[in-house]
Amino acid sequence: MTAAWILGRGPVDALDEDGRPLGEQASARYPDVERREVVRAFGDARDATGLPCNHAALAQLQGAWRPALEWLRGFDAHRPRDVERMHRRAFAATVQAPLAWVREGRISRRRAALHKLALGFSDLIARLLFEGAIDATDPPPPVEALDGWLDARPWLVGERQVCAGSRAQIRVAWRALSETGAPGHRDPEIDALLERASLEAAAASAARRLLPGASAPERYACARLALDPAPPRLVSSILQVEDAGPLHAALLFRAPPPGLRAFFAALPAPDDPAALARVDAALTRAVRLAPSRAVVPAQQETGPDRRDRSDPGGPGRTRADPPLPGKLERWQAMAPRHPRPLPRH
Repeated sequence: MTAAWILGRGPVDALDEDGRPLGEQASARYPDVERREVVRAFGDARDATGLPCNHAALAQLQGAWRPALEWLRGFDAHRPRDVERMHRRAFAATVQAPLAWVREGRISRRRAALHKLALGFSDLIARLLFEGAIDATDPPPPVEALDGWLDARPWLVGERQVCAGSRAQIRVAWRALSETGAPGHRDPEIDALLERASLEAAAASAARRLLPGASAPERYACARLALDPAPPRLVSSILQVEDAGPLHAALLFRAPPPGLRAFFAALPAPDDPAALARVDAALTRAVRLAPSRAVVPAQQETGPDRRDRSDPGGPGRTRADPPLPGKLERWQAMAPRHPRPLPRH
């Protein structure tokens, strides 16, 4: 099992201890499990769609509701209380079940419920970060802001089903993502997986800019990510932002991790005739800088540490940086509404 499997489509068909596929209706196994789809009133935009909600999945979540909220409050409790931590928590919750499948060969009911609870929040926060509606350094937005976002766009509406949770339950989960519980816990795989996911998002958004006029783009991993009809979720989130370029991947963090910085430094000029191949090469090299974990390629012994611990600005901050290379300024020019200064190499 690899990071690509965990972050990709593979886990949707993995079965939990109840025999339910992790991806529910997105899985080819969904027709084989108990299906309780109900049309109900929520008092929001879901009502007008006439689409059902998945009551069987909701029942599974309600059975693990309290432990799931406690997990969200406690994960990474040592980190600053900000939007970056909220996104890390939601992302980490979505990969706990796939990680359990890799580590133990099974998915507990609680981990499956945690995955389903966090999936929509992970997508929402990532999209808002890529759009510049929120910043990784912001304090957690209040539930009133969440209500506004949910009312403004159909975040709770899928192609065939709507979210089964009530608005009250959604608000409680949002607060849990924001709060600091005790005792705190962490998972050493998350840095590696989140860095890998952000690299895929950066590579796919770079490829999107290079695809017009490209010859046989399917030869390149970055182009395949951009063209995939069901890509990894962070890739999907960044590609849904029309003017997002590779540098937008940095918006997930207070400071970009080493692999992402290395990727930015190795980006070719946008008009390089071999740009797609060079983006692929930059992605391959940058993945090697991810923290050494069991599910990702090992870090080279000479690779940089995750953070510069001597930085007087504290964890997650970086030293003063040199001027940007001209090619990165050209990438930014292709995404003129980049909502904060470019990450500097």
